[in-house]
Amino acid sequence: MRNFLKIFLLSLISVNAHAFTLNNSATLVFAQDEVKVNVANITCTNIGIDIHELKSIAADAVDQYWNRSPTSRLKLRVGNIISVAAAYGTDLICLAGTSCDPNPALAVASDILITCNTNAANFSSSGVLAVTVPNNISGKTIIGSVIMLNDLATNQFKNSSRAEKVSIIAHELGHTFGLGHSPVKDSLMYYATVNMRQSLGEDDIDGITYLYPKQQPMTCGTISEKNNPNSWLGLLLGFGMITLLSKFQLRYLKLRPRA
Repeated sequence: MRNFLKIFLLSLISVNAHAFTLNNSATLVFAQDEVKVNVANITCTNIGIDIHELKSIAADAVDQYWNRSPTSRLKLRVGNIISVAAAYGTDLICLAGTSCDPNPALAVASDILITCNTNAANFSSSGVLAVTVPNNISGKTIIGSVIMLNDLATNQFKNSSRAEKVSIIAHELGHTFGLGHSPVKDSLMYYATVNMRQSLGEDDIDGITYLYPKQQPMTCGTISEKNNPNSWLGLLLGFGMITLLSKFQLRYLKLRPRA
């Protein structure tokens, strides 16, 4: 199970036809069509907002971005401010000494949890605004995911405008339900923040629709994957042949400001 999680967290499947990537090698997704976004009752000291404003920002993130995808069945709903263990605000997101085996003490029981965190080991620099891990899975199903905001005194999240904070949270939400980074600059899932981003890009819509289609696409093809992480994957979608390259890229998912 540990090795599987390591592959899950480190592998990105690059889809060259659309450019969007997945954050796992097994197309893991939430089973339900509606996923709640909860906020932990962990005091946020340094990000410039309290947890009530964080909940409001999360609401704008789901409404302005992901819930506007016309071809995806997934709907995100803002839940509640919930009581969690203090460890969510202080502990490592991954077990120490591993590439990224999720810390079982922080496994999210269901849906998505946003929390502030002050453990410097989670954030390689002040420019790392957040780290996100689907850290509770069963088979090919995501049970729960956690977003940890950098709440160190040196964080750069606090200097962002409200609109930028909405965009940052929306980006991290994409990681929670299965998407990796996109190389397309006008995409929400682009690896770095982009000023004045206000909506999903075409690549984002392709990605969420691929994972959570409203109905079976009218295609006659399959996706196959080999064990070699550097092997080519065959993908037949519609009437065109597309190739995929699976490669290990990230220690764990993170969003950095553009230099």
